[in-house]
Amino acid sequence: MNATRDQVQDYILAKLVELSQDWDDPREITPDSLIFTELGFESLDAVVLGVTIQGHFECQMPFSELLAELGEHQKDLRVAELIDFVHRNVLRCASEAQQTSA
Repeated sequence: MNATRDQVQDYILAKLVELSQDWDDPREITPDSLIFTELGFESLDAVVLGVTIQGHFECQMPFSELLAELGEHQKDLRVAELIDFVHRNVLRCASEAQQTSA
C-alpha cells in the first residue's frame, strides 16, 4: 500500500485519538505531542500501535529498532517523528513491492 505523508498523519492521529479515549485523562493530540511523557503511552501501548499501523499499511516496519534506539538514548518520541518513520517505511514497502512485480 502506498500513502502520502498526509494520509499517514491522518491515520496515526485518528488511531492515537481512538486509543486515548479509554484513558482517564485524554489529551489533545498533535504532531508535536510526545507519545510517552505527554500522552502517557506505556511500552505495551506502543507495541499495539505498531502492530496496528503495520496491519493497516500492510508493511513490516522496524518498530523494535525504533523503540530500542529511543530507550538507548532515553528519548521520547514526537508524533511527527512517528509519522515520518511510518511514511518512510510505507514508501520503502511500496518500492519493494513495485520492484518485485516488475
